[in-house]
Amino acid sequence: MVMVEAKNEMNDVLFLLQKIESIIDTRLIGEVEPDDDEISLIAEYLDRKKK
Repeated sequence: MVMVEAKNEMNDVLFLLQKIESIIDTRLIGEVEPDDDEISLIAEYLDRKKK
């Protein structure tokens, strides 16, 4: 029974990872514009990176 539960949890995690990957892919190729908060976080990251 424990193995079945573990397998189900692993399948759930895999499904979520695939959804996240799809979201990232659509953002990277420009299908979906980033949100305002994401833009500010990217700008902050780039500033820190320059320093």
